[in-house]
Amino acid sequence: MDERIVNWLNNSDFEFDTDESEDEVDDSDVDPDYFPNQQPYEEQNTWTCDNDGNENDVDENVQLIANEFEDDVNVNTPNNEITWGPVTGNLNTITYNPLNLDVGINPDIIDCMEDCAPIDFYALFFDENVLDFLVSETNRYAHQIINSRRLSKCSRLKKWTPIDRTEMRNFLGLIVWMELVNMPNLRDYWRTDFLYKTRVPEVMSRNRFELILGMFYCGNNEMNEYGRLNKVQHLVDMLVANFNKWYIPEDKVCIDESVVPFIGRLVFRQYLKNKKHRYGIKIFKLCSKDFYTLRYNIYAGKEVIRETDVSYKIVLKLMEPYLNFGRTLYTDNWYSSVMLAEKLNQENTHLVGTLRANRKNNPENVVKKKFKKGEVIASQSNNNVVILKWRDKRDILLITTKHSDQIIEIQKRDTIIKKPLVVEDYNTGKSYIDRSDQMSSYSSPLKKTIKWYKKVAFDILLSTATVNALSLFKYVTKNKSITITTFKEEIIKQLLYKPNVPQPISPGLKHLLVTTQKKRTCKPCYAQKSENLGRLEAQNKTRKVFTHCEGCKQQMCRDCFIKKHKNVL
Repeated sequence: MDERIVNWLNNSDFEFDTDESEDEVDDSDVDPDYFPNQQPYEEQNTWTCDNDGNENDVDENVQLIANEFEDDVNVNTPNNEITWGPVTGNLNTITYNPLNLDVGINPDIIDCMEDCAPIDFYALFFDENVLDFLVSETNRYAHQIINSRRLSKCSRLKKWTPIDRTEMRNFLGLIVWMELVNMPNLRDYWRTDFLYKTRVPEVMSRNRFELILGMFYCGNNEMNEYGRLNKVQHLVDMLVANFNKWYIPEDKVCIDESVVPFIGRLVFRQYLKNKKHRYGIKIFKLCSKDFYTLRYNIYAGKEVIRETDVSYKIVLKLMEPYLNFGRTLYTDNWYSSVMLAEKLNQENTHLVGTLRANRKNNPENVVKKKFKKGEVIASQSNNNVVILKWRDKRDILLITTKHSDQIIEIQKRDTIIKKPLVVEDYNTGKSYIDRSDQMSSYSSPLKKTIKWYKKVAFDILLSTATVNALSLFKYVTKNKSITITTFKEEIIKQLLYKPNVPQPISPGLKHLLVTTQKKRTCKPCYAQKSENLGRLEAQNKTRKVFTHCEGCKQQMCRDCFIKKHKNVL
């Protein structure tokens, strides 16, 4: 399974095939980043550069992410002596959701958004507060730049005018559209040659787009609240709060890292040789099922403490709101350890993950055992942690507080495959974050032209938030067939929409107002009220009608139909 996951993450153009059976995938879990006889991969391949671009080992004068974890998370570790013996199956009894609290998608949106469009689900995250924040900080930054420089007569900054909500939506809509329509370079989108000609100039001029791109900002330079992440962390916090507002994770969650590609000079840029994008900014994510991202933490620098302690603190920081609920956490071997398993057990949380052979407190009789394909050996500690080794194409070492050494049979084509239950469960849980990463794979044409904090902002705002919106949309509307590309296209159309500009009518479409059996919200009325009153108030005040435009495939009142199609009626 891990081999396939590595291929997904190394190749951002690879399309996830939901029809392929997991049984057709190699279940081996040899981590390509793990070298038994060398230093951990993370320490080998991470380097930083100082302000002059010179390589150095550790920048000890900067605030590290581990310090944040140390301040905010109680990291008292179990200190009982560990002994290992045969697997008894008598593990800790952890009850999932003992108080029977609401989990999953917020019922408020299930009740009122059944007929809503993709843009309405995206607006749950990209709401008025986020939009106003981006508008305010971009205008603030432009004002600071203009006042701090002596501008030449020909400077483009002299033509700067404050950006408003509509223009910010148009700007972000163009960036998402550029992910779908690739051209050799940015300026080609405005070329008049018939090979390149698009409708982009009708939305925004090239000079204005480049000016907004240069001034786009999401942090207040006058208040340094977040240290080196000050330019982006407040936006991340706002979006993560919205992610958690509309969805509460169920019983299974998964932690892993992804990479935002970046090749410029940055003290916490990472070098990851097994990724397609080898240089970039590491992001730690917590995901739930249906590829929904719940937490998004930026790795802000090389740690000067042991790797095991770093991964331990990262897990506790990401899981802090979700402990003591009976959930199961799935991790890869960079995070997993006996110490972490015992700590999560104390917090009424299961751990299932792959494990490195050289971790502290591993049972030697399991780690060093050599056997043939299909054989299994396992051991259980006095603290009810099970470590299991299974030989498939390679040795797979796993740690679990949820499973014994039970073997199950799985039908694979015409043969029966036997494997440990923990392996099958791990493959299912670990796939959550890999599907999320694949669907939000970074493909923006701006990747070589913008600052690191803009890359991170676009990643969480235009990729992660879009994938989360798609997850909610599929569940609430029961539309399981929509693809991420189609979903983005629908969002782009609304972000580029200008209320006072007549929208072009596609030739050949027959626009007729017909009556439907179900009463639904008038889409143009809803869009207009959302612009003026906000999304939540628009949901309550927009009229519902029985009429539907055949050409537009939208529910529409008579007045909106006449207004929109007056040029073709």
